[in-house]
Amino acid sequence: MNKIIYGLLAIISTAACRKTEMIADKYITLSYHQTFCSDPWTAGTTDSSTLVEVAKYLHAKGLYTASLRIDLTGTPEVCSACICKTGKIISVSTLDSDSLRAQYARIGFK
Repeated sequence: MNKIIYGLLAIISTAACRKTEMIADKYITLSYHQTFCSDPWTAGTTDSSTLVEVAKYLHAKGLYTASLRIDLTGTPEVCSACICKTGKIISVSTLDSDSLRAQYARIGFK
């Protein structure tokens, strides 16, 4: 009896993993190098508030986002212009479609 139960659990867990893999193939992650003050959305005072502003901006543009995050992956550029990079990267996960990729690219996500 235990062998049957373990066998069924193995089949169910394998099927669940395959379903997750198929869904994961439909999403991509795009990145945007945050600037000190020339991003198209309002800058927040914290990373959390910046993510809220990014989400509001993308939603207003009609862009689907599965997830958003900010990572500090580099050092800030040593300059005082608005276009200088902060060293932070904003990443968005979205559906993998040519039209969404093009819309995100117009904003600066790659």
